Amino acid sequence: MQVESATKWRVPPLDLSAVSVLTNEAERRWAHGVSGTAGTGGASNHNGRESSTGTQTSVKKIQYGADGLPIDPRDWTRANVWTWLINLAQSEGLDISPELAQKFPMNGKALCLMSLDMYLSRVPIGGKMLYRDFRVRLARAMSL
Repeated sequence: MQVESATKWRVPPLDLSAVSVLTNEAERRWAHGVSGTAGTGGASNHNGRESSTGTQTSVKKIQYGADGLPIDPRDWTRANVWTWLINLAQSEGLDISPELAQKFPMNGKALCLMSLDMYLSRVPIGGKMLYRDFRVRLARAMSL
């Protein structure tokens, strides 16, 4: 039994230089970080619990993209993962079968842990495209 070379399956690095997520970085920072951090000692957060530092903690607000999925794939539920799979399979002309969703019974955080080989073992034709699309979405979300 021979072991294939690891360089055969190597994916070229993603060039995200042309990707524009937000036009105004200052507006994004202002909207996310300033409003939820002010408070007095002993104040409770949105869940009614007192934080360990005595100040309010901000609750993460999930932003949605044009496709109806959360912009950050780490916030995806299982249903969001299945929607992403079906939408991408339709747009790329892949075979859509009931087994496709069964091959990815996980949320977005679990997809983050998957390597290219894991995608290819589940979907030999189209696994690389799924992997690259997910990684581009993740990179965009992390740059926010």
